Amino acid sequence: MSEHSTLAGSPLPHTNAMNEKTPQDNVDNSTLVNQNGAIAAEQAKREGVTDQEAQLERSKSKQLREGASDADHHNSPLAQLGQARKNFLLFIFSVATFIDICNVSGVAVAVAQISVDIKLDTSQIVWIITSYSLCFAAFLLFAGRLSDLFPAQIVFEGGFFVLGILSLVTSFVTSNKYGFLILRGLGGIAGAMTIPSAYHLTVHMFPEPAEQQGKLALLGMAGAIGNVLGLVLAGICMLANYRWFFRVLAILCVLFTVICFFLLPFTGSTYMPDPNTPRWKRLDIIGVLIMMGSLITFILALTQGPIDGWGSASFIAPFVLAFPLAIAFFFWESKIPPKSAVLPSSVWQITNIIIASLAVGIAFPFWATSQLLYATWFQQAFGWKPIHVAAAILPQGIMGLIVGGLTQAVPQIITKPRWSMAIGGLLIIAAELLQVFSDGGAGKDYWKYCFPAFILGSAGAVVTYFASAINLISYCPPEMAGVAGAWTQVLAQIAGAITLAVQASFEGDGIADWKLVGRRSFYFQIAWTAILVIQYLVFYKTPGTPEEEHEAARRRIAAKGGDSGVIAT
Repeated sequence: MSEHSTLAGSPLPHTNAMNEKTPQDNVDNSTLVNQNGAIAAEQAKREGVTDQEAQLERSKSKQLREGASDADHHNSPLAQLGQARKNFLLFIFSVATFIDICNVSGVAVAVAQISVDIKLDTSQIVWIITSYSLCFAAFLLFAGRLSDLFPAQIVFEGGFFVLGILSLVTSFVTSNKYGFLILRGLGGIAGAMTIPSAYHLTVHMFPEPAEQQGKLALLGMAGAIGNVLGLVLAGICMLANYRWFFRVLAILCVLFTVICFFLLPFTGSTYMPDPNTPRWKRLDIIGVLIMMGSLITFILALTQGPIDGWGSASFIAPFVLAFPLAIAFFFWESKIPPKSAVLPSSVWQITNIIIASLAVGIAFPFWATSQLLYATWFQQAFGWKPIHVAAAILPQGIMGLIVGGLTQAVPQIITKPRWSMAIGGLLIIAAELLQVFSDGGAGKDYWKYCFPAFILGSAGAVVTYFASAINLISYCPPEMAGVAGAWTQVLAQIAGAITLAVQASFEGDGIADWKLVGRRSFYFQIAWTAILVIQYLVFYKTPGTPEEEHEAARRRIAAKGGDSGVIAT
């Protein structure tokens, strides 16, 4: 591990010596720690915080704070937990991620029954899914900010527990469409609290780079599996009634929250008091509101476009409004101090951050478009029951589980992202071609086309997700873990919304003609995948070790003149 990691969130001296130093320089670690402490103390004085006050604040919490280096992260309380305990906590984080995705994919096979019960018009059925995913996406970055500013344990456990309670209440509110949809939206907000905090805690529990990447891969795999196994879980529950799907999720949420409460020690937050910038100001309420407005109007437009028509006011008005809001958001974030921004401009100083962000949009669109189209087709064209549909799509989940497990034995799947991205992209394109000619999986065509497409495509989706999202998170400094995890999920949600909207536009009044709907949708997916893979391969820069990249990112931020603190200081 590099001994030259600078401060996690304290300003670097703008001297020539410091600017010329590289991660390979020989610097005695004790000297570096002393320098870090002196710089942190000097910063505290500049901010009006005395050495005594700073020391007192540090003693109130066991969590790493301002002045912590990468080396310090190896000695943090979370990193010092027993291996078995850490692994079980990771399992709990994975369950939370799984449930968040299940809340979208699982409900997809139950929309017909739910819409009848809560008396939704045909044009309103999509809101059964969208009400959750819309609020989930809109609150992700804010949840990431909370995870990096406040104790991540409280954010995770609070969000997980509330999601369980809301799921239970939702299962009983099946006669009022407004109450049902509002509860679904509130559930999306609660679910959003668990993802970034889970990534934040995982990064701090597993500071060793190789192990961290493997654990992040398992966490990411849980979401990928949730895309498919959510269908299976819903199908099984619907043998009784779809209400049991929400009740099972409620039981899982509450049960694992209680277990997590006893296993996860309270370590406080990474926040360092600053009398000039109170903690509530660092929540960036203005930025959060602008960002939420942009995401909500954009996804709303894509949802209403296929329903009311692409020339309707319900599409044009929110679609046109979304872009100025997005521009305003990034402009606002570039003008306020990085330590007060929900998505600091300094994040763009991370190696490969832009191309990795775009590439995150490859995996989830494959799962979303294939699952929704086949699930609808199997039920409408073949009259299959939900459990039959779930079994037919199950190979996607099984393959995702296998590839995710392989990352523990073959870490090159993650550590060689350029190769992984190329291979994964080719697998997805091959799968899309098989789906083009599957004719909806009628008769033997399921085994001839659909089954191999599900295997190849899911394997490729997992690999591309690891190459983009996991590398993006692991190469961000640890103090950025919450927002980095949230950012990857926001991108995945946006990509899914775009591709599903395009697919819905091909359906028109229904999906009676597979050659018209299926082929157009999957050809679009081929082009979408190819473009995102090519941009990644062309512009990819070979990074150093994670520690070196953390150091380099902090230096670039300092050279850029950024305020002290990357995100959570």
